[in-house]
Amino acid sequence: MTNRRRFGLACAALLTSSLALAQGGQPLYKDPAQPVEKRVADLLARMTLEEKLGQMTQVAVSKLMSDGWGLGPLRGELLERYLVQRGIGSVLSGGGMGPVPNTPRAWAEMTNALQRAAVEKGRLGIPLLYGVDAVHGHNNVVGATLYPHNLGLAATWNPALVEQVARRVGQELRATGTLWNFAPVADLGRDPRWGRFYETFGEDPLLAGSLVAATVRGLQAGRVAATLKHFTGYGQPLGGTDRSPAFLAPRTLQEVWLPPFRAGLEAGALTVMANSGSLNGVPVHASRYLLTDVLRGQMGFKGVVISDWNDIDKLVGDHKAAAGFAEAVALSVNAGVDVYMVPMEVERYLQTLKELVEAGRIPRARVDEAAGRVLRLKFELGLFERPYAEVAEAEKVVEAQRPLAKQAALESVTLLENAASTLPLTNVRTLLVTGPAATDKTMQMGGWSIDWQGKEGAKAPGATVLEGLQKGAPQGVKVAYADPKDARALAAAVRASDAVVVALGEKPYAENEGNNLTGELPAEQYKLLRDLEAMGKPVVLVLLAGRPLAFPADAWLVPEAILMAYLPGSEAGSALADVLFGRHNPSGRLPFTWPKLFGQVPFTYDRYPDIYPKAEPLYPFGYGLSYTDFTYRLQAARATATAVEVDVEVRNTGKRAGSDVVQLYTRFPPLGLLAPRERLVAFAKVNLEPGQTRTLKLTAPLDRFALVPGDVFSLELPRVLPGRYVLRVGEQTVGVEVR
Repeated sequence: MTNRRRFGLACAALLTSSLALAQGGQPLYKDPAQPVEKRVADLLARMTLEEKLGQMTQVAVSKLMSDGWGLGPLRGELLERYLVQRGIGSVLSGGGMGPVPNTPRAWAEMTNALQRAAVEKGRLGIPLLYGVDAVHGHNNVVGATLYPHNLGLAATWNPALVEQVARRVGQELRATGTLWNFAPVADLGRDPRWGRFYETFGEDPLLAGSLVAATVRGLQAGRVAATLKHFTGYGQPLGGTDRSPAFLAPRTLQEVWLPPFRAGLEAGALTVMANSGSLNGVPVHASRYLLTDVLRGQMGFKGVVISDWNDIDKLVGDHKAAAGFAEAVALSVNAGVDVYMVPMEVERYLQTLKELVEAGRIPRARVDEAAGRVLRLKFELGLFERPYAEVAEAEKVVEAQRPLAKQAALESVTLLENAASTLPLTNVRTLLVTGPAATDKTMQMGGWSIDWQGKEGAKAPGATVLEGLQKGAPQGVKVAYADPKDARALAAAVRASDAVVVALGEKPYAENEGNNLTGELPAEQYKLLRDLEAMGKPVVLVLLAGRPLAFPADAWLVPEAILMAYLPGSEAGSALADVLFGRHNPSGRLPFTWPKLFGQVPFTYDRYPDIYPKAEPLYPFGYGLSYTDFTYRLQAARATATAVEVDVEVRNTGKRAGSDVVQLYTRFPPLGLLAPRERLVAFAKVNLEPGQTRTLKLTAPLDRFALVPGDVFSLELPRVLPGRYVLRVGEQTVGVEVR
């Protein structure tokens, strides 16, 4: 140990001693009865510069196992080096990283071992934060139930259900000691070529924002930190390829991309992750305008901003925006990044950070600000009082989620076509099931399932589509299977059947591995669909996919029925059985616009008015059929000082009970600038028995009618411009004066 380090530690010890005596024994920061701000200030005053910098650093767990990428037992000397001596404040599991063996109990034991090193051996006993990407369940853990990915949850149009799912996921996370969740995605899905489209809640700011807020509330109800990602503009990469530069007009940023983040912040989100890409020529990790002026100044965020994986380094290697690592660190930290997800080069980062502070290129006040935010987060989560997971509870809590997963999958399934009421399958005695997605569990789980790309997703609990239909078939119905690669056996099986269910879809993928510039499936899947349609039996197409798909004209012969199942997770098979056999009436509605051709994208329902080609989608945003029918009648509309209120009578005119999503849109008056063709301003999901009528009051806050005024490069904030707005529910419209 150098003389300089001995002197620093001695000074810190003297300061700590005097502070402790001033509080009459126990340090103030360890007293849970004290206000959080006082605890943060007291702890910061006791910390060395090096300890503060440690709180600004996050390391991959494999670094504590092998000092690299290898997985295995935690190594004591690495815990001592990185957690005790360097004081690193948080650890994460990148996709696929975890304990060996991968079980809920092993996760709890691993996080407890990490906490013991930090709490019991660290000079000040500061607990760790452990971060994971639990984006559709506790999806890194073998044995955890996997829920539908966000795109499927968005198709439920049910914030209460999404909040319930997030609450259960939060319970699983706390049970394993992983209290920092890098979710939800608050980016919008407005370009289906993008490999992360399925991680979003769809294309609309209101729908996505409602579900982002629900996820935040659910996760944080159990004192697990939610993370809004990726701030901002990440979902509109140029050309549809992940992390390509994005270009957004300031008015588009304010009207479209910021509202879901604002909804998450209003719900209390504790952390935000920065966009890995660039916006309007500036890497977001280097943008003080976005990370400080907008996020904190305009939107009032007080919590922690974390980088994405290794993204400060990418300012040098990918963006070519910094001449070297030191410049990249200074740019990012001064822009507003509080924690660097460094995963491997920890010591280089800590040394560089320290040198920049000592040289005055990063102010010490900025270090106190960033470290203080991390400490505040730990106090708010109760980590100082309860740093350890209950190991005995981990298996019990993590494995108890299947009924909720099924409900989420059921409500997501969207009926796109149903010629001659082919569905439900009530007059079928022999049902043939085929297609690659019928027996491949990874295709229903998608990416971020056990590992990053989802290739290990078959290890997750759940039944395949085939297994679910076989188990869920009514008495007297035979469910047969034919290998789609055996043409002769398939033809014979079709002849022996009354109807065919063919499950097609995408292999799992994540991030850049999922970029798809054509939106097409493999050619053999289209051939299978053509062959089946030519055999003369009713064909029900089930799609397991994380985006709308493109179908070549010669393949799109329109099967009798089409179900979009998204990426439904563990309960895909049982949920589809209930829908196909009529035990559940599908109520999913598209959270995106389904283009006819991928040459149309980006192609959203709220685009500016078309001038010459009147482009139409294959299926519009909000679309979805039912086994029953609904009618609407607008009864009244009125504007108040804060909202527009509409009374809508909804009637089930069919013979089956069902759920409908009542969607209220506005059309804008002429305002001297372009406005969206329409904008969703309110929605509600309602369950009705046959013949039942209900009157709903839909309330649309006035900010849903706001636009950015001014000229081409206006930096004004959105506001409501007076005029006569036309409200629409279904085919019913009514005008209302808004002032």
